[in-house]
Amino acid sequence: MTNQPAPQTPPSPWAAPRNHANATAALVLGIVGLTMIPGLGIVAWILGAKALQEIDADPQAGWTNREHATIGRILGIVGTILFAAIILVIICYFAVIIVFTGSMASV
Repeated sequence: MTNQPAPQTPPSPWAAPRNHANATAALVLGIVGLTMIPGLGIVAWILGAKALQEIDADPQAGWTNREHATIGRILGIVGTILFAAIILVIICYFAVIIVFTGSMASV
């Protein structure tokens, strides 16, 4: 018995598939920002957009989770809109209280 080396396979012209860390982070932050902490939607939007730019810039890099970046960016946009609406409602609430309190004091 002779020990023969195993036959070498030629290297693949494509990179091995791998996950983009910012895409997964954008998805997680988008979900958390939409359900628990509204301010995280802005971060998810930025990370998702950055991940999409990096994935699109080098299509041969082998990124596999482009949909995570897309969904994270969309959830970030929705979370940011909801956060802005919450802030607007709070500002209007206090403005109404101040107006009514001022009008009651002058009576």
